[in-house]
Amino acid sequence: MDRRAGSSDTSGAARPPQRELPVAIREGRLADAAAATRVGVAAWEKGPGSVLPSSARAPMADGKMLETLLRQTPGRILVADVGGHVLGLAVGDADGEQLTDLWVDPRAWGRGLGSRLLAAFEQAAGERGRKRIVIDVLEGDERGLGFCRRRGYQAVGRSTVRDRDLHMMIGKIRLEKRLA
Repeated sequence: MDRRAGSSDTSGAARPPQRELPVAIREGRLADAAAATRVGVAAWEKGPGSVLPSSARAPMADGKMLETLLRQTPGRILVADVGGHVLGLAVGDADGEQLTDLWVDPRAWGRGLGSRLLAAFEQAAGERGRKRIVIDVLEGDERGLGFCRRRGYQAVGRSTVRDRDLHMMIGKIRLEKRLA
């Protein structure tokens, strides 16, 4: 959950559990690009984007990134579909071992969508023979870190890198989970 993989708010405070939503996790389609972009931008702004300078705009804000991924790399994006509405998405890297993005519409936080997306991503990776999942979480994204840790991920490293989308140096915490 690097700068893109966030489902966090700025407070880091736990909220009371809410009823889980009836959700279908499925592969993303080109027709999902606009809705997925809206979800990603909203989650970015309420989550990891809030710990960065205001000049750091969500990298997917123009919609081109997700549209390109959906068109060129089918199977890399999973969406949480609730009654025909995309309320979350998970994006993997080309080899399916790293979760690069995990976004849930902030209005649906605490309803189980992020957990369901992550579980589906892990299952798909295991079916492709992957032995682990790697997630990079932006330093300062305490909610994102907590989300991953509660699901069995452990910190294995830290780095400061120049982000190619944000054009700035950012700190990341690398988390890893071994698959059964």
